[in-house]
Amino acid sequence: MVYLLAFLAGSYVSFILGLCLGWRRLFSLPPGPARPLIHRVSVVIAARNEQGCLEMLLQDLTRQTATNFEVIVVDDHSDDATVAIADSIAQADSRFRCIPASGEGKKAALTTGVLHATGSIIVTTDADCRVLPGWLQMLTARFADSHTQLVCGGVAIRADTFFATLQSLEFLSLIGSAGAAMALGFPILCNGANLAFRKMTFQEVGGYTGNFHVASGDDEFLLRKIGARYPGSLYFITHPQSVVTTRAARTLGAFARQRLRWAGKWRHNTSAYTVLVALYVWAIQVTTCASLVLVLTGGTLQGVAAIFLAGKCLADAWFLWPVARFVGVRWHWPAFLLLQLLYPLYVIATGLLSNVLPNSWKGRKM
Repeated sequence: MVYLLAFLAGSYVSFILGLCLGWRRLFSLPPGPARPLIHRVSVVIAARNEQGCLEMLLQDLTRQTATNFEVIVVDDHSDDATVAIADSIAQADSRFRCIPASGEGKKAALTTGVLHATGSIIVTTDADCRVLPGWLQMLTARFADSHTQLVCGGVAIRADTFFATLQSLEFLSLIGSAGAAMALGFPILCNGANLAFRKMTFQEVGGYTGNFHVASGDDEFLLRKIGARYPGSLYFITHPQSVVTTRAARTLGAFARQRLRWAGKWRHNTSAYTVLVALYVWAIQVTTCASLVLVLTGGTLQGVAAIFLAGKCLADAWFLWPVARFVGVRWHWPAFLLLQLLYPLYVIATGLLSNVLPNSWKGRKM
């Protein structure tokens, strides 16, 4: 058991070191073409019952420094004021329009938006996000290079409560892993709240065909399709203006449902190294839980388990600190240390329960 803990500790530190090197490499890569993008950009927003936040996003988009773009809000059968809000903005600004989705679900709504888009570059974000004035310009600048097929950017969770702070720190691992892995040439993650791709490429790989039945994962399935067709054409944007912010889940139940949706897509994953990484991370969390039990119950392995936990905690902080600084999340040591205790339990539970529990999203069973 001592040798197993030592091996896992060493492997995890090496794993985190690789991610740290990948993250640093992101910021040493050439920034891309300096010449302005001449392509028209279409921003596609799938919206269902988003009356509480859609207007703020649309107002952000009216203030973009980019000029040659349109915004398409695709209504996914909302029963609130979502359409009225989108239509009111569209009446005041001809760059905006609202159309109904053909079919149900986010992937169907996004597909509808892409089909109606007049731009050759498609940008997707979520209705509950906020963007900075230079967002579109910075996110799409790399498409001036014809080799580029897909780009993604950072996403941060706005932390206005302690629960939201926990979520914002937990989310850093996803964003950091996405950027680091992409820099190392092994794209495994991206976020549809901050994503751009060529319309022609989307159509060439079949869009979301084959994944419409999966509740989540529109972004990652598309990432893998495009990455397989065009290796080396995917980029993570590191300009500060490219970062998008989004709301935290307001309740524990909403958080659990969201994470179960996200975890549910992994069983549909066909990428070998992505599955291996997911299984490795899950195994590390199981080991962390076992180490916590050993520390609390005492015995001959208590010291070794404590060293494993301390090493994991330091490695996580070493990796996540610069990610937090990049996306503008304030580091919070009490929340981080509490997360070290809660995160293993949450990962194990969602990994198991996502395979057996039904899920729902905004009144729909998934």
